[in-house]
Parts: sequence; C-alpha cells; structure tokens
Amino acid sequence: MLWASRHLQLSWARTPTKDLAVLRKSVASFYGDKLAFTGIAALAVPLLAWLFSLTFQLPITVPIVATLAGMAVGWLLPDLNIKQDAAKARMEFSRALGSYVDLVALERHGGGSGSRQAMELAADVGDSWPFRRISEELARSRFSGQQPWDALHQLADDLGITDLDDLADIMRLCGEQGAQVYDTLRAKATASRNAQLSADQAAANDTGERMFIPASLTAVVFLAILLVPALLRIISA
Repeated sequence: MLWASRHLQLSWARTPTKDLAVLRKSVASFYGDKLAFTGIAALAVPLLAWLFSLTFQLPITVPIVATLAGMAVGWLLPDLNIKQDAAKARMEFSRALGSYVDLVALERHGGGSGSRQAMELAADVGDSWPFRRISEELARSRFSGQQPWDALHQLADDLGITDLDDLADIMRLCGEQGAQVYDTLRAKATASRNAQLSADQAAANDTGERMFIPASLTAVVFLAILLVPALLRIISA
C-alpha cells in the first residue's frame, strides 16, 4: 500500500484527503484499494471472456476493451465509495454536533464552566465517534498549548465541516472577549437541527420520486399484459 501511495498519485488526479480524514483512512490504504480493485478487474474480466468464448466466438477486441474498461472502473470505484461514505459520516457528525453545541451552552450557562472546560466536559458526555473526535482534538490542544477553538478550526478544515468552524468562531468570541454566548449557541444548535431536518426531508422526497418510476413502469407492463392479447385478437379477427 505504501508503494501504491508513492507511485500511483498522479499529478492530474485529486486525492480526497478531507474525505479520507473523515473516515480516518490513510492515503496508502486508499491507493492500495485502487490497486487491488484494478488488479481484480484485470484478472476477472479476461477469465469471464474466456468462459464466454467456450460458448460462442468473441472477436479479440472485445475482451481487450472489456478488460481496459473494467480496470478503469476498478480504479475509480474506491473514489466513489470514499465519497459516499464520507458524505454519510459528515451527516452523522452534523447530527451529533447539534447535541454537542447544546451541551456546551448548558455547561457555560448552568455549570459556570470556562470555555475550554465547557467544551471538554460536553465532548466527554457522548460516546459516538464525533464526540470522541472532538474530545481527542481538545485533549491534543491542551497538551500542545493550543487554544481549543483553534483546534476546532483545524479539525473543521481537515474534515471539511463548516458547522464545526462556526462553533469555533463562537467559542473564540467567548474566550477572547468574555462574551455571553448561551443564546448564540442555542440558536446555532437550533439552526443545525433545522438544516438537518430539511436535508432529511429532501432526501425522503428524492427517495419517493425515485420509487415512483419503477412503480409506474410496473403498472405499464401490467396493463400491456392485459391489453396486448385482447388487441391481437381484435386485429386477427
């Protein structure tokens, strides 16, 4: 995998570093998957072509073109998998972030905790991977002497999550200027939940529209099965 990551990173190809960071998948593992899928296609497609050739004759160009096409698909398939998995992970992170922001607000308002303490205590409440990721970053910032909001800024940039960047800006204002941010944090949490709800509703509508097409095709086929014999009898009479 290390060899793949060193020698297969092309200048015109973009490595999805942010997506890999969300999934905590190394670049070496990513290019190893690409190499593995390409190798499988390079072996499987000629084998299938040989099996087909036992039944009927195939032009020599068919297995060659099919092998090249299969290798291209095998090379690009990990990109698609990483993109889909990262999108799901970001959605999960956004859901968890709304709860985290609420917890930070409660720690600041009800518990009287400072900015760093409120952020750390809130991160320790949850056991899902977004909470653990934030907790690890805050702990790292404590040991390195970095401000916690700067750590969240860095994490937001690494993962490509803008909502986390907004939270870091709010906590920076709280830490540097001593501003009261309870209402701001609660408003941010509400906005995050509303945005997530809108995204879920849009996804549900999109799924419903996609289901309408096969249902319509099924109805058309059923009607054709009923009407075609009758039409044929009418025509033959």
